[in-house]
Amino acid sequence: MNLTPSFEREIGQVIFEGLPAGVAGEAPLIPVPGLDLAFDRADGRLCRVVVDAAGTDGSIAIGEQAAVMLIRLFGAEAPSVVSDIATEPVGASAGAHLFSPEPRLAGMLSNLARLDAARATSPVAPGSPWWAAEAAELAEHVGLHARARAEGHQALAKLIEQLDSINTSVLPEQAAQAALAVAAISAADDPVAATRLREAIGGRSGLRPVAPPPIPEFDVTAEVESLEKDRVRLGGLQWMLDPDLVPDWLFQPGLSPYSDLFVRYEGAKGQAMVEALLAPGTDCGALARCLARLVDPSVRRVLAQAAFTTVTPDRVRAELQLPFPLDELQESWIEVVQDKMWPVRSAKGHRIRRALRWADAALRAERAPAGLASQSNKEDWAALAVAAWERCRRDWEAAGDSDRVYLAARRQAVFDPRVCVPQAPSVTAADIAGQAPIAGPAYLAEILGR
Repeated sequence: MNLTPSFEREIGQVIFEGLPAGVAGEAPLIPVPGLDLAFDRADGRLCRVVVDAAGTDGSIAIGEQAAVMLIRLFGAEAPSVVSDIATEPVGASAGAHLFSPEPRLAGMLSNLARLDAARATSPVAPGSPWWAAEAAELAEHVGLHARARAEGHQALAKLIEQLDSINTSVLPEQAAQAALAVAAISAADDPVAATRLREAIGGRSGLRPVAPPPIPEFDVTAEVESLEKDRVRLGGLQWMLDPDLVPDWLFQPGLSPYSDLFVRYEGAKGQAMVEALLAPGTDCGALARCLARLVDPSVRRVLAQAAFTTVTPDRVRAELQLPFPLDELQESWIEVVQDKMWPVRSAKGHRIRRALRWADAALRAERAPAGLASQSNKEDWAALAVAAWERCRRDWEAAGDSDRVYLAARRQAVFDPRVCVPQAPSVTAADIAGQAPIAGPAYLAEILGR
């Protein structure tokens, strides 16, 4: 896939643009300072590259690490071509330059970026050592040694602790390889612990009892049934827990945006109850700053807001006192923010953000992660994928994005042949749909549920 560069003089960056990200949005990655990459979450391709090309004194300068990565991605001439584009006269065309990334390297960087994106919204905490182990292995493979060492350091002690309490003979081979990679990466910094980890994997005697997964079991069938009952709700009260608006890993995500928050509207009392689950090890200080609020996106106004109070050690509640019956509004949204001054999004902005969250849930359901719901089979997960893609499609439709409506319908039809897929509304949509989908198992943290 070719990318075309251009120079944005105001910000001093050379930007390579390819096909835009599709229905599930982008997975960003900064492999080295001065170089930002963005990959499509659904098909894995490189969509955009941003290179810092302006020095602190205003001159054209590309950082050494960024130049090395550009050479690895696009060939030996890439840095000089980028510099030439940045020094071309205003109005000159960069259309003669086309860049195609080296497939193997781009694929591994894409894997790392998409793992980071899944890690941020998964019901399995980002602090799971298996996220870090998998990230360390990927980072080492692509030569991001500092990132690999940092992830390996985060994973090392926790992996040893887990492997001391589970039957290592039932570990997937992929997990054993990732743990051994962590041992190799960490050997120079902590040789004793690295040896201990290798011994834990090498023994694999099967004599230790299998510890139960630390996260609660999820009920995929119940999630689908709840979505089916609520499918008639096209307007009225909506809600979403947007990870970009709250502190990292403060709240426990659900299987889908529908169960990220638990909302009960009591019109007779003029009240809405909002409940959320807390992640293990929650920072109480961060929670104290968070508010649930009801907003009218048509005029971007906050109608009501309230702080959270503790209901149980892992559950919090906010009680919103409503100024008038919600049926007077065509559409209203409940959201959670960490700053009461956070601006209110438009209705379109809300729909776009939730469409991306539905796509995230659908992609997870496609992977059918056994560790999240051991009692659920592939058919259960497929049903959730269908429901999530349908909700994703509806939100993109409400946002007025016909290209992504089409792309969501195509993904939904893979699991439900009854879905009628419309004609591609544009050449861009057809080109995105023509990209090969990413195949692969669930991430280790979600396979193991810990």
